[in-house]
Amino acid sequence: MNSLAEIATATYVCPACKEALLEQADSLHCEACSQTYPIRNGIPEFIFEELSQSQDPVLRRMTAIDKMARIYETKLWYPIVLAVYGGFRSISLAGLTATVSRNVGTAQGRVLDVACGPGTYGRRIASPSREVFGIDVSRGMLRQGAAYSAREGVTNIHFARARAETLPFPPEFFDAVVCCGSLHLFADTAIVLREIARVMKPGAVLSVFTFTRGDTGILKYRRVREWLSSKHGLHVFELSDLERLLDGAGFERFEPKVSGSILTFSARRKEQP
Repeated sequence: MNSLAEIATATYVCPACKEALLEQADSLHCEACSQTYPIRNGIPEFIFEELSQSQDPVLRRMTAIDKMARIYETKLWYPIVLAVYGGFRSISLAGLTATVSRNVGTAQGRVLDVACGPGTYGRRIASPSREVFGIDVSRGMLRQGAAYSAREGVTNIHFARARAETLPFPPEFFDAVVCCGSLHLFADTAIVLREIARVMKPGAVLSVFTFTRGDTGILKYRRVREWLSSKHGLHVFELSDLERLLDGAGFERFEPKVSGSILTFSARRKEQP
């Protein structure tokens, strides 16, 4: 098995300039822009900004999100969120993970898990032939994911603290990408989708779980959607708008499925001409 340093230097690039990184003592160093990224508890850190001071309301709540990591995969989170937002007859967590696995299908090699949380989806699709790289902005979520992986014996998954807007990976690096429970939280969906497309191989599959305006759950109410958007930065996607964003970012073959207000979809990175 490769060491953390070998994996890191062979995988990650500087998120600022996209140049290669060199191993140093407990850190990764970019000679091109003289930036050094620490490795803490086995997790590379590619974020320097103080998120509590961010203009993004989601990022300002990072302390609360860190604390939420321990209940994220318990009955205190997913069942409640899916029932309230999606409706009581919407898809379950088991159904979501099965859908993601089905969308990823036979893709082998490297898989990126964007805003991975504690690796809820990445841990379940990692295998000897499928290496998962999870990124998130929450230290609490990443540490919980590393703890779960160690306890469950999931070895082919790696975690890093990074922004989805500036992924620390080279172009056309991944054979598949999953982004579950987070696309609706990014301040600029278009930027994130373009960055995700940048690191995907042509033809690679993207599998997403997010929210749309459905006929059940609280998201069917316009005032609720407006309040969530203004106070919590949550986007509720119209399918036509999302398809346009995907097309502009370099994706095709948009295949959505709606359960209440829960939207799962797959799309493919466009083949190069």
